[in-house]
Formats: sequence, C-alpha cells, structure tokens
Amino acid sequence: MERMISFVAGVTSCCLALAAHAADRPAEAKAAEPEATPAAAAPADSTHYEQLKELEWLIGEWVDEGEDATITTACRWTTKRNFMTWSFKVVTADDRELEGTQVIGWDPADKRIRSWLFDSEGGFGEGRWSRDGDRWIVKSSQVLKDGGRASSINVITYVDDNTFTWQSTGREVDGEMLPDVPEVTVVRKQSQ
Repeated sequence: MERMISFVAGVTSCCLALAAHAADRPAEAKAAEPEATPAAAAPADSTHYEQLKELEWLIGEWVDEGEDATITTACRWTTKRNFMTWSFKVVTADDRELEGTQVIGWDPADKRIRSWLFDSEGGFGEGRWSRDGDRWIVKSSQVLKDGGRASSINVITYVDDNTFTWQSTGREVDGEMLPDVPEVTVVRKQSQ
C-alpha cells in the first residue's frame, strides 16, 4: 500500500488526492490516449503568466471528502505569476497523511507547460501538459521513494469555475500496468 500511495503521489497532486478517494471504485475500460497539442508558443516579449493564464481557473482551494479520505488542495500563484504551486494533503480514515507540492510552469525551451512534484514520502516526478479543448492531458513520469519508476496519463477537464473532473489512465509501476482510476468530479471549497 505504501508503494501505491507513493506512486499516486508521484503522478500529480491531483492524481494523488483523487486516487486515494477512488481506489475502491471499480476500474473502467482504459480510455484511448487523447490527441492533444502543446500550448501555443510564447512570443519573445511575453511573460510566463501569458502561457499559464489558461490554468488560472485552478487557483483557489479544493476539497473532496469521501468515506475513505479527505483531500484538500490549494493552488496559488507565485510572485510575478511565473509559476503556480498546487499543494495537497490527504488524510485517510485510518489517520494516515500524505502531503506534497507541485510546481506548474512554462518551459520556454520545450515550449509547453510542465510540472514538477515532490511528496512527503520522498517521491518526485514531472509532467508535460497539453491542451485539448477544455481538457488538459498531463503525461507524467516519477521516481518513487524506493527508486522505482512510474508513469501515467492524467486528464483534468474544466467543467465550470467551481468544478473539474480528473482521471488517470495508462498507469504503470516498474513495468506493471495498474488499473485506470475512473473519472472523479472535484469541487471548489466553499468559503465559510
């Protein structure tokens, strides 16, 4: 189980949070890898914000309270809006905790949005983002805390300013395929 949690954490913060909640749901048929293109190339005089503003709807706090876990995430701009940080915390029903931070930014050399994730178990990973309409496809690769390797394709779909869906397919750990994580709906945390 620890290895699985580390893998999920390495995918993306969203992947970690939602997979913990959806782990007991029946696996659905593996979705075909969607066709997508990298974000448009940035003009030489633009800031990284210009390329990241398409993800601005993620800014804020999100929560998912399920029977087996409570997941909270917070996405914020860094100073000058050149990067976004997406922090997460998972607390399971048996009081196990996992935390991490993902940094999302524009890679001017690769001309695309990329992300880098670090989790409290010692795992780390990176993702390459591309847009397909209202969907963001994140191709992720990770190094687990024990040195193992993992990869997945995560799909984050904008529904409205307070809702998105998330799904993970093509999940692999050290050459072994894992079941897909079915699509899950995530809602914005309501202020109290």
